[in-house]
Amino acid sequence: MNHLRVPSSATLRILAFLTGAVPGIAAAQTSPVAVPNPVHLVIDSKDNLFVVVNYGILKITPTGKIIELRKEGVYTDERRFDKRGMDRRWSNLVIDSEDNLYASDGHELFKISVSEDNRVSGGLYIGKLGSYRIVDGPAESANFNDIGRMTVDRDDNIYVADSYDKIAELIDSNYVTDDYLKKAPKDRNRRAYRVLRKVDPNGNVTTLKTAAGKYLVPNSLSGMTADGRGGIVFAAGGFNRSIQRIDLASGAYTVVAGQPYSRLWCPVYTQGEAAKAEFVEPETIILDPQGDLVFADGRLHRIIRVAGGRVATLAGNNVIDPCGQNIGGRAQEGNRDGKALTAWFNFPKGLAYDSRGNLFIADMNNSSIRKLAPDGMVTTFAK
Repeated sequence: MNHLRVPSSATLRILAFLTGAVPGIAAAQTSPVAVPNPVHLVIDSKDNLFVVVNYGILKITPTGKIIELRKEGVYTDERRFDKRGMDRRWSNLVIDSEDNLYASDGHELFKISVSEDNRVSGGLYIGKLGSYRIVDGPAESANFNDIGRMTVDRDDNIYVADSYDKIAELIDSNYVTDDYLKKAPKDRNRRAYRVLRKVDPNGNVTTLKTAAGKYLVPNSLSGMTADGRGGIVFAAGGFNRSIQRIDLASGAYTVVAGQPYSRLWCPVYTQGEAAKAEFVEPETIILDPQGDLVFADGRLHRIIRVAGGRVATLAGNNVIDPCGQNIGGRAQEGNRDGKALTAWFNFPKGLAYDSRGNLFIADMNNSSIRKLAPDGMVTTFAK
């Protein structure tokens, strides 16, 4: 007789950490929804939202009307979209001061314009389909390998986190990273490097180095934003669990909030003094209208603010599970509107403010866009 081998409780906890799932609870089957699993979002000068969903990009007007930007469009670029058009799995999205969208499918960068009557124009901006290399230069010849997170600064420079492994031999030891990994360079279990690259408004691509010629190599970068003061502030996931800043000229790293690598497992969410704060999985990070940092902690299902040297929950109050249920840390998923500190989310991802100070949140596993108004109330804006 064949016997079914049941995984141990420790194995289940590790699987849960890797998947974010709760052992013993099957995933619910859901019917098609209007905003399926939103991940990234940006807002244009007219307060229209553009949202990356499972496949494609949605436009949501300020009144909540949802428009699917799929295979339609007049593709004016000579290196235009292939036959899939907009209907592909996008991995990131940013917007410049002229309301041009820049979307990545992981290897190429597309520049997209959407007219008032929702016609799409543009196409492949930088990269060669099927050629995944790290090549600097003008848009026509530059290339990406594995585009991760992106951000855009006030001068419309786009910053991209690209593959480190692809050029690790070239870089060798000529790089700067955070203090821990400089002290323990052989600790491969904690290494998840990225190189930073810049696309200027004319489409010229450079891989960033310090004034001394050293590559900028942040570790475990899971979200980033330009701070307007010559630096990139990034959220670090994995075992790093912190918010850090890189000075682009000197390559100096500063811990803005959190305690990098303080715990391998069983993270504890701690508010208060920034240097003593702890997080679980910080991800998307942006600046609010006052210039303070706001980020989503996906596994905590919270939106968190860093201001005046202190950390505090901005929205979300999901019950945090004990470590025994998930050694990677997690809170219980939920979906509840109301006052910000009583609201529940389910893996919040993308964040963006409109001109009125409303914070819009891509609530991925609730397949909805949530709105946090300046009065502190959370509502479901689109679903």
